[in-house]
Amino acid sequence: MIVAHRGDTSLGAKENSIEAVASALVSGAEMVEVDVQWSEDEEFVCYHDEVHPAIDAPVHRTEYRKLKEHGIASLTEILSVGMGKIYFNIEIKEYSARDPKLFMHSLVNVLTEFGLEGDVLLSSFRSDFIREAGWIIPTCIIHPDEEMRKLLTFRSFGNPIIFERPLGSYLPSELMQIARATGYACQISELTPESLADIERHNIFLGVYTITTELEFDQAVARGARVLVCEHPHKFAALRNHRFPARETMPPV
Repeated sequence: MIVAHRGDTSLGAKENSIEAVASALVSGAEMVEVDVQWSEDEEFVCYHDEVHPAIDAPVHRTEYRKLKEHGIASLTEILSVGMGKIYFNIEIKEYSARDPKLFMHSLVNVLTEFGLEGDVLLSSFRSDFIREAGWIIPTCIIHPDEEMRKLLTFRSFGNPIIFERPLGSYLPSELMQIARATGYACQISELTPESLADIERHNIFLGVYTITTELEFDQAVARGARVLVCEHPHKFAALRNHRFPARETMPPV
């Protein structure tokens, strides 16, 4: 499955925008990835970074009205563009110390109100949020790196999840158990012989990001990845269809 990373920005659309999602619909990708966090007044918005440079304040401390003035789309706007046409990979990019249970329950409620339970994957580096997603929608833990340790501990709500070893030493199955996730994603460089053996041993559903070259595509496929998060999704959808022509006969979403 080819995933359009933050939408398709190859024609100049801003990432996580309505235009990028609309472009992804005709790129050949089956899924579009968007980053989601809460505004100060608890509106789900699609934005990657913690701070918007034009506002000079964290997204989670800024009201939605002001974010909208700077072109940030709400999740409901993004869903309205793509629902029934493409799958969604919603990556939780919450930088606050809010209660993850309230956040995730609210997010799942939005998705179920749209009737998208079968068309969505929830993913995040934040195991504290993924573990509160419940079992209605499949989840994917993204392998965190050491730079995220402070985010995962000091900004955790209540009792933080404590990692007692270097984050790079955790096997996929261990992270999935901590997060109660149903899938695992990482960079190609993080697929060590030990992690690959663990993935095979536990029959783990694997996603790899972010694919930018044909070599990376081949490396990810050779290692058993089922989902490839790609820049220029049209390029890699065409490459996939060429390498695996039977894939083109599958019915649309």
